[in-house]
Amino acid sequence: MTPQAFRQAAELLRASQRSLIFTHLRPDGDALGSAFGLQETLRRMGLEAEVFLPGPLPERHSKLFSGRLTAVAPEELKGFDTFIALDCANPPRLGIPECLSMENLRKLRFINIDHHRANSIDSGFFDLVSPDSASCCEVLTRVFLECRAEITPRAATCFLAGMMTDTGSFRFANTGGGTLRTAAELLDRGAELERIVNALFFSKPLKQVRFENELMSTCLRFSAGGRIASAFIPRALLEKHDFDLREDEGLIDLLREIDGVVIAVLFHRGSDGVKVSLRSKDRAFPVGPVARSFGGGGHDMASGATLDLPDGEAEAAVLAKLTALFS
Repeated sequence: MTPQAFRQAAELLRASQRSLIFTHLRPDGDALGSAFGLQETLRRMGLEAEVFLPGPLPERHSKLFSGRLTAVAPEELKGFDTFIALDCANPPRLGIPECLSMENLRKLRFINIDHHRANSIDSGFFDLVSPDSASCCEVLTRVFLECRAEITPRAATCFLAGMMTDTGSFRFANTGGGTLRTAAELLDRGAELERIVNALFFSKPLKQVRFENELMSTCLRFSAGGRIASAFIPRALLEKHDFDLREDEGLIDLLREIDGVVIAVLFHRGSDGVKVSLRSKDRAFPVGPVARSFGGGGHDMASGATLDLPDGEAEAAVLAKLTALFS
């Protein structure tokens, strides 16, 4: 991705008057950090910007991010001249207002900014997809650094939170020198590292601790000679501990951190099928292609999919393809 592409993105963002920002469904730290960091930066430029999120924020994220629209009426859309999608790889996952369709979006001033290599949004106006960036927050930070825009401490905190989420606090293989240099720029601009760490990593509710303990002691399974760790989360366990899966960010790391495990897998039954989250610790065993073979997406090292199958069949199908990676 050339500096010119980042400068072009900055010029288009500066030219907006009132933007509506949205991201993927069940937003994680990178999605939220991108949305609220962009909102803050545009407002600092004297522009109007609103973040649209159709559902409630996960509890831990509400300590960092606030101020959003949860509904937009058709007549209100006319008040926006620019629509911005962040951190979303494909149209079905995009959390847009019910009165807005992808077909209509592509007829508008629609900007798509992301870091997923397999991004298929195709805005029809402007797409900035930077697979070399570890997070969408890194992409946006580079955009604003390139054009020398002011990044306030609040925006820097949002962007750094997203970068830390998608890199596992800079532990994952997607962390490069450029990522660390970008993080340093945010710290120099007042990003509140202690606040981020306390909110996202040191604020786990006791009920979640108990949920995780029972999940690991009763649902953990191994395949491929211990190289695949998986767990199917029973609905009854969620209800017993009153655990909201919107708070599941980092849950899969309980499996990934086990010595000898190369691939970690979490399953749970959602409203539209079996949700599968996949993580790999070794680039020689990428999980992205497996997710895409089931109609999902993501990165080679972190991906997911939804399977319209009974629980047992979905679990068996995914584990069979993952096990084949080691044959």
